[in-house]
Amino acid sequence: MSKNNNTLNQKEKQYRHLTKNDRIKIESLINQKDKNGKRLFNNTYIANYLGVHKSTISRELKNRKKEKMYIRTGKTKTMPYTAQYAQENADFKRGLSKGEYKLRRNKKLAKFIEDKIKIDKWAPDAIVGYMKAHNYFELDGFESITTPTIYNAIRYGIINVKLEDTRRMKYKAEYEYHNKSDLPKSKAEYSINNRPEEIDKRLYFGHFELDTVIGTSKGNHECLMTLTERKTRFEIIFKLKGKTAEEVVNKFNKMKEFMKIHYNKIFKSITTDNGTEFSDFLNIIKDTKTKIYFCHPYCSGEKGTNEKHNSIIRYFIPKGTLIEKYSYKDINKITEWMNNYPRKILNYKTPLEALQEEFNDKSILNKIYKLQEKINCL
Repeated sequence: MSKNNNTLNQKEKQYRHLTKNDRIKIESLINQKDKNGKRLFNNTYIANYLGVHKSTISRELKNRKKEKMYIRTGKTKTMPYTAQYAQENADFKRGLSKGEYKLRRNKKLAKFIEDKIKIDKWAPDAIVGYMKAHNYFELDGFESITTPTIYNAIRYGIINVKLEDTRRMKYKAEYEYHNKSDLPKSKAEYSINNRPEEIDKRLYFGHFELDTVIGTSKGNHECLMTLTERKTRFEIIFKLKGKTAEEVVNKFNKMKEFMKIHYNKIFKSITTDNGTEFSDFLNIIKDTKTKIYFCHPYCSGEKGTNEKHNSIIRYFIPKGTLIEKYSYKDINKITEWMNNYPRKILNYKTPLEALQEEFNDKSILNKIYKLQEKINCL
């Protein structure tokens, strides 16, 4: 179709507000005159120069003609156009046109969001998604709201939440990237390259990512062993007496003993890194049908779900803090919070809700629920 025959309405110039820089150019152009005092550049020329419609320039200059300066003689004089005054006038009118912020107007909604961030430690996106999924916007005292609105309310002090109360607004994450290198020969057959596509695509439950979280790198101290289920994001955290292969194997043996016939139904595969604490991996999978896969060296992003969960744990247990300071009950509470936190990737369901959809057998569910609490006490 040729341009001449095109019946579509195409706007060559989109509407936009004049900026301060535009107004400075307007002032400069209208003040350039010939020897007879006539303007060298008309409104059409200025409009084309700035890339706006000529009516925009006409309205801009008419605004200053309404302003009169009264002199002692009683006569009136049209005030000259100045970019500074025009910009101040536009800013003033713009301020009057803005409606009242939702969270300033709706106290009940604001209080709900404040509590979710400060008490429940939820992120703004999780709050909005959860309210949509559970029809909160239809309740009395609630109304539709977006994630950016909450972030702006925090930045501008509209709600009683500080940056320190949030998990993601305090710092910028820094990442260090490495090129992939080969695994040692002893682990070559267990490479993540050999992991089936169904695990990569998170089609079925039972495929976990494994790692450890330390308090401090100085000395021998307790640490955490974290297991994250890839499909449901369900989290399990155990305390270890030390970051050793013996402690890891010992914890898995206790899990096998507790889960019994259900173990192979729950732990179908484990993906982990090349830490020394996982060096005795053959004893981890001994007497089970569980498969194990290793990420490439320095490529922890290959088990990114677990790494993301570990960063959430850091919100409760900052780096440099000894794990010994946290009891088993403290660890269980952190895990409970994580499993009851709505996730965008799950359509704002919680990992616990996603887990419940996987099993009709209540005996298996009860075993999973009690797994962490029971094993941590042993």
